Amino acid sequence: MTEAPQGELTLRDIVEVLRRHRVYLWTLPLVFAALALIYGFFIAEPTYASTATLSVAPVQVQAQLEQRIQVQQATPITFEGLRALALSEEVVGEVWEALRKEGRLPTRWQDQGALRGIERMMRDLKVKDISPKQQVVNPNQVPPIVASFTVQAPDPQVAAKAANLWVEAVKRRVNAIPLARLEASLKALEEQIAPAEKAYREAQARWEAFTKTTTLPQDKAELDAKTAERVSLDQELAGLERDLAAVGGRIQATLAEVRRQEAIVPIGTPPEQLVVINKRLKEAQAALKAETERARQAYLAAAKALEAFRAKDRTAQWQDELKQLSSRLADVGVRLAQIATERASKEASLKEVERALAGEPKALDLVREVVADPVVATVVAKGDLSALAGLRLKVQEVNPAYAPLLAQAVGLRSQIGSLEAEEKALLKEQEAISQRVASLKQLLAAQEREKEAITLEYATKKAAYEAFRARYDQIASLTARDLTFDNPNPEYQRLRSALIDAQAEEARLLARKAALQARIAQVEARLGLLKERVAKAQVEQDTVNQALDLAKNAYLALAQKRTDLGIQIASNQEAWASVLAPAYPVYEKVAPKRGLLLALAVALGLMIGVMTAFVAEALRPQERATG
Repeated sequence: MTEAPQGELTLRDIVEVLRRHRVYLWTLPLVFAALALIYGFFIAEPTYASTATLSVAPVQVQAQLEQRIQVQQATPITFEGLRALALSEEVVGEVWEALRKEGRLPTRWQDQGALRGIERMMRDLKVKDISPKQQVVNPNQVPPIVASFTVQAPDPQVAAKAANLWVEAVKRRVNAIPLARLEASLKALEEQIAPAEKAYREAQARWEAFTKTTTLPQDKAELDAKTAERVSLDQELAGLERDLAAVGGRIQATLAEVRRQEAIVPIGTPPEQLVVINKRLKEAQAALKAETERARQAYLAAAKALEAFRAKDRTAQWQDELKQLSSRLADVGVRLAQIATERASKEASLKEVERALAGEPKALDLVREVVADPVVATVVAKGDLSALAGLRLKVQEVNPAYAPLLAQAVGLRSQIGSLEAEEKALLKEQEAISQRVASLKQLLAAQEREKEAITLEYATKKAAYEAFRARYDQIASLTARDLTFDNPNPEYQRLRSALIDAQAEEARLLARKAALQARIAQVEARLGLLKERVAKAQVEQDTVNQALDLAKNAYLALAQKRTDLGIQIASNQEAWASVLAPAYPVYEKVAPKRGLLLALAVALGLMIGVMTAFVAEALRPQERATG
C-alpha cells in the first residue's frame, strides 16, 4: 500500500482528527441547540398573523363613441395605487392612533428613540395581490382587484383588530376617491354659478326694464289698425276713382249732346232773359265766393291749430325722457340684483360669525396669585408679602377672540343695513320711475292722437278749400252770355241742367278724393314711423330676450348640475371597495419558528465544532515517530 504524499490530508486523517476531537462535534451543537430553544421559548416574542381581504369592484363609465352611448368599466384605483395608499403614513397612522387610544398598542410598535412607532409598525404590514387570474372575453369588462392585508403582532387579538382597522381605513379612502372628485367638481361649479347667477339677474333686470318702458305692444296694435285703415282707404279711393270716371264720362256725353242741341236749335235768348240769367249768375258767384271764403277761414283756422300744436308738441322731449328713464330703470334693476346677491353672501357670513361668536365667551375667568396683581403689590409694597403667598385671585378678562368676532359681526350688520337702505331707496326710485314711465306713455299716446286729429282736420279743410277755390275760379270767369240757352228748346234746358248737376257732383267727388289722398298721405307717414319704431323695438326686444334666455339657460344648467352633484354626493351609497373577509384571531404562531431555529442552531454548532476540531488539531503538538 502506497503512502500519501507528505502534507496531504486523506479521508482517514480527517476521520481520525474528528474522532480525536469528537467532544467538539457534540458539545457545540448541543450548546447552540440549547440556546436556540431558550431563545425560542423564553426570549423571542411570539408573533401571530391575521389577514383581511378587500375587493375593489370596477365602476361603470359612460363614453360617447360615434354618437352612441357605450358603457365601459374601469377601476377607481390600480393595485399599485391601492398598495401605496394602504402603506401610506396617513392610513397607518390612523390605525396606530386608534390602537394607542384603546391602549392595545404593542411594545414593538411604540416610539423608540429616533424611530417612530408608525415606521416600526409598517414592518409588520403586508399587502398582496390575490386577484383571480381570469380571462376576460369582453374588453369592456374589467376584473375586480382582490388584495389581502396581513398584520403581524405579538397578540392574535391585536393582529386581527389592527387588520380590520387597516382594511376599513383603506376601504373608506378608496370609496372616497369618486366622492372627492364629485366634491372637487361641485367646488369648481360653485365658483362658476355665482357669476352666472349675477349675469342672469342682470339680464332679467334689463328685460323687466325694457318691458316696463317699451311701447312695442301698443305700436304693433296701432300698426295693424293703420294697415287695415290703409287698405280701407285704398278701397274707398278706388271706388271714388270709378265714380269720378263715370261722372266724367257722363259730363262728356252730356256736353256733346248739349253742343248737338245748340247746332239744331240756334240760341236766341231775349234781353230780359239775359238780365235774369246775369242776376242769378251773380247770386251764384256771390254764394260760391262766400262758401269759398268760409272754407278758407276754416283752412286758416286748421293751419293755426296745427302751428299751435307744433309749438307745444313735446313728443321728442318725452321720448328722450322715456329713453333715459328706461336706461335708469335697467341700471336700478341690475343694482337690485347685485344687492340681493351681496346681501345673501353677507348674511351667510354673518351667520357663520354669529355661530362662532356664540361659541366664544365674552369674558374669561382667570385665576392667579394675589402677589401677581399689580394693584395689590403696590398697596402692600412696603410690607411683608409672605402672608399673601399662595393666595389665589379670581378675575375676569375680555376674551381676545371675542372682540374681533364681535367687530366683524357689527361690520357685517352695518353693511347689511347699508344694503337694505340702498335697496329701499332703489325700490322707491324704481316705483317713481315706473309711475313716470306710465304717465309718459299716456301723455305720448294722447299727444299722438291729438296730432293725428289736428293733421287730419288740416288736410281735410285744405282739400275742401282748394276744391271750392278751383270751382270758384271756373264760375267767376263765366258771363251771362256763356249761360244763355234757347228757352223754346226743352231738351237743351234739360241737358244743360244735367250738365250742371254732373259738374257739381264731380266737384264733390274731387273734394272727397283730395281729402282721401290727404288722409292716405297721413296714414302712410304714420305707418312709416310705426314701422321704424316697431322694427327698432323688435330688434331691442330680441336682443334682450336672447340675452335673458342665454343667461337663464346657463344659470339653470349650472344650478341643475349643482343639484345633481349634491344629490349624488348626499346619496353616495355605491361602494366600490368592500371587505370580502374580515380578519379574525389566528392563534397559530408564525414567529418564532422553533423547529427552524433548532435546525439552524444544530447546523451552526456542528459547523463550528468541525472548525474547532481542526483548529485544535492544528494546535496539538506533533508526536515524534519512534524508531
